[in-house]
Order: sequence, then structure tokens, then C-alpha cells
Amino acid sequence: MRARTSSCIAFALALFIAHISAQTADVLQLAPETPSRPWRLPATMPSTDVDSADESSLVDPAKAYDLPALIDLAERSNPATREAWERARQAALAVGLVESAYLPQISAEALAGYQRTPLPIPSTLIQKGYFTSDTRELVPSLAVKWLLFDFGRRKYTEQATRENSFVANVTFTGAHQQLIFAVSRDYYTYSAERGKEQAAENALRTAEIDRDAVQAQRKNGLATIVDVAKAERQVAQAKFNMARETGAVRTAYAVLLADVGVSPTIDIRITQNSGESLPTAPAETIEQYIHEALANRPDVLAAFAKQRAARASVEEARAEHRPTVALVAQAYQNIGALRSDDGPYSHVDKPGGALFVQFSVPLFDGNRRNTQVAIAHAEEAAADDQIDVARHGAVRDVTEAYFALTTAIAEDDAAVVLVQAARTAHAASLESYRRGVGTYTNLADDENALVQAETELEDAGANVRIAAAALALATGRIGSDEDGAYP
Repeated sequence: MRARTSSCIAFALALFIAHISAQTADVLQLAPETPSRPWRLPATMPSTDVDSADESSLVDPAKAYDLPALIDLAERSNPATREAWERARQAALAVGLVESAYLPQISAEALAGYQRTPLPIPSTLIQKGYFTSDTRELVPSLAVKWLLFDFGRRKYTEQATRENSFVANVTFTGAHQQLIFAVSRDYYTYSAERGKEQAAENALRTAEIDRDAVQAQRKNGLATIVDVAKAERQVAQAKFNMARETGAVRTAYAVLLADVGVSPTIDIRITQNSGESLPTAPAETIEQYIHEALANRPDVLAAFAKQRAARASVEEARAEHRPTVALVAQAYQNIGALRSDDGPYSHVDKPGGALFVQFSVPLFDGNRRNTQVAIAHAEEAAADDQIDVARHGAVRDVTEAYFALTTAIAEDDAAVVLVQAARTAHAASLESYRRGVGTYTNLADDENALVQAETELEDAGANVRIAAAALALATGRIGSDEDGAYP
């Protein structure tokens, strides 16, 4: 009988091992077959459709969107801010999870089963030297465990989670600031491209006027065929520039809507900022802007919060070496039956209970706690370094934006004067050429200078606005209610 039982057990074990081996082989089929060939996508792919709001419902087709309206639309539709919001909610819930550790843990349990147990007994009492006990039991119970003292473990865990919640909140604010800057930059770029497209249209009309003047002089014998060919070349170049600027406007429009968070295929009426005044020169010194950035930037604030969270994590890891004191209680009902050697059952259906004070101190864990303390110290050191990184980044961003703004303002002032001078020079050259005292070479040069000056004026105006928005972002002021803080 024992040999047959052993054979059955061996056979069952062999089947189990074979089953596990087959499962392992099946799992390996999920990986690429060979390192020398790319993995082939399966013929049928899982659906990638996700539930999302209808973008077209967020857009009012009858509304002309200016920059604040586009920013508002972006904050309602861009997934980056929604993701940061969910991260902030997750971090807040983590604080509640830690706070639940201060409350008693209550659980309802039930144990039911049957057990047949051979037990030894002196042969003077029973000749065969053992007896068999059969037990049937159902034990429903209510268990309570309340951690009374842990010598700081929960306290420092809660501190770390609260700091991490603060990090998630300021990161959420940072995501909004980045979004506001991206939409502002794209809006100003789009407006500049539209302005450059208008300049290209003006350049085309100017080239056609110059060509007509050359053709008139040709009829009067005052211009050569070479001059006519050059004039036609200027018109062709103007048409080429016009087509290129039209494409640039479409590209800028698509980039703007992509950063807003809606499909570029949606038709949105966007106003142009041609009537808005340009930002003025920085009102404060660069040192004041740097001080403001170090006090307000979300990444700097997050770096300090991460440092505080890391320090709390160090104390939490150290608390793992300390004992814990808990109150453990249980109330149960023993519903069971017991018999010996196939005799009659004896039954019981009585309540019971237990109340203990549990004292636990860790002695040996294979160096796990010491390793956790070392990891926490490394995280603390990394957080300290992250503060320096954030500070240096803030100083660099403020410095770059400050000088970019002052440079852009100077370029715009120069571009205004340059356009006025170029227009005057071209008008004078055209009049001189019509009177036969000027050359077409001078006229073409002045025409090209005018086109370049008008294009540079549009770029200069956009650069001023973008640099002002970059300075507001660098100081952590962008999107606030302060004067000059909103693009």
C-alpha cells in the first residue's frame, strides 16, 4: 500500500513539473525569437481607443480666440495638466493612506475544516499504541489589531508623504506654467508668421510694381532686356517667398493647436496681436529677478520639499530598528465536533476570546533595515544635489531670458527704424528709376532690403513677446495675477 502511494505521489510530481515546464516554454513565446530580427507586431492588436472628451465640443466656432482664450482652452484640454492633476490627487491620497495606520485594523475571519489525526498513546491504555481523532470545526471570529507605539515610524512616513504631496502640487503648477509659456510662444510665433506672410504679399506687390516700371522703361528704350529678366526674377522670387510663408503659417498653426491640446484639423479663428503694445524693458535688476525665481519657481520649491521628504524617509528607515507595541484582540465562536476511533462525536458551540499586548522588536533580517537606511541616505544626498541643480537652472534661465528680452527690445527698435529707412530708400529708388536717373540694380537692392527689413521687424516683435514670457516663466511669475506676469 505504501509503495503504491509513493508511486502515485511521484507520478503526480512528474506531471506537475511537466506542466510548469510547458508554461515556461509558452511564456518564452512572448519574447522575440532571435536577437537578429525585429519583433513582428501581431496581426490583431488590442484596441488603443481611450475615452476622451470630444475636442470639437470645447471649441466655439463663432469665437475669435486671443491668447488668454487659447490658454484657457489649453488648460481645459491639454492632457499634460490633467496627468499632473491626477499625480497630485494620488499623492494626497497617499497621505490619507498613512493616516489610516493610526486607527485600529478590524477584520472578520472564518476558519472551517476537517482534520483526521493519528495520535500516539501508551499501549497500556490502548493495545495498538495509537488512536485516531476526527475534528470538524467552524470558527468565525472578529479580530482587532491596534498599533499603539512604533517610536516614530508612522510619524516620519506621514511627513514624507505630505512633502511628496506638496511636490506633486507645485509640479502641477509648474505644468500649467510650462503650458502657458508653450501656448504663448506658439501664439506669438504664429502671429509673426502671419505678419511675415503679409509682408511677403506686400513684397510681391512691390516686385510687380517695379517690374511694371522696368517694362515701361523698356518700351521707351531706357531699359535692357536684362533688366526686364531681373525684374521677372524678382517677381518669381517674391511668389516663392509668398508660398513659403503660407506654409510656415500653416505649420505654426498646427504647432499652436497641438500645444493647446486639440487636433490641428479643427478650425479655430485666432486673433492677431498686431494691435497690442510690446512689453517694455525689465523693470527690475537681474539680481532681483534671480531672487524672485529662487523664491517662487515650482522646480526650486519642489527640490526643497524633496529634500525634506528624503530626510523624513531617513528617520522612517531608522525607526524600523525600534520595537513596536500593539493591542491584539479576538472574539470568536467555536462550532465544532470531536470523536476518537470512529466513536460518537462530541459537539461544542461556545464563544471565546483573547486579548494580548504584543511587543515586537526586530533582531535579524539579513541586513535589510541597514540597507534601507543606506538607500534613504543616498536619496537624501541626491535631494541635496537636486536643490543645487534647480538653483543653477533658475539662475541660468533668468539670465538667458533677461538678456534675451533686452536684446530683443533693442533689435525691435532698430528694426522699426530700418523699415522706415528701407521704405524711404525704395520709394526714392523707384521714383529715380522712373525718371531715368536711377539704375535697376539700385532699385532691386532697395526692394530686397525692404523685404528683409519688414520680415526682421515681424521676427523682432515676436522675439520681444516670447522673451518677456520666458522671463515670466523663469521667475515663476507666469500665469499669476501680477502686472506683467501674464503673457
